[in-house]
Amino acid sequence: MVRALVLVCASAVVSACGVPERLGLGRSAEPEAVLPFAAKLTEGDQPRQFLVRVNAGGAGLAEVRESARFPATAHCLLDFGGSDIDWNTGADGDWLVARDDADLIVSGACASR
Repeated sequence: MVRALVLVCASAVVSACGVPERLGLGRSAEPEAVLPFAAKLTEGDQPRQFLVRVNAGGAGLAEVRESARFPATAHCLLDFGGSDIDWNTGADGDWLVARDDADLIVSGACASR
């Protein structure tokens, strides 16, 4: 009985101090509003690099930008501790975009830490 009580108390103390979050248990990120396009993030060759493929259905970058930004920001924040992103850009300073059928592909790297 005493052991069970000690175990319950220890579990309460550990969960209250944020250890599960620091260990990556229960980590997730959800947007406040439904994003208009489905996006999938793929990690690159280097740990901080990534590609985001957005099923844009023929839409342009301006329309899909937030759908691409959300998974990238969540990835950088949860895996590297910050939301700063260095997007790969062209000479005009805007994101470089590749089109694959109806998908737009953008890339970048997490800048934090």
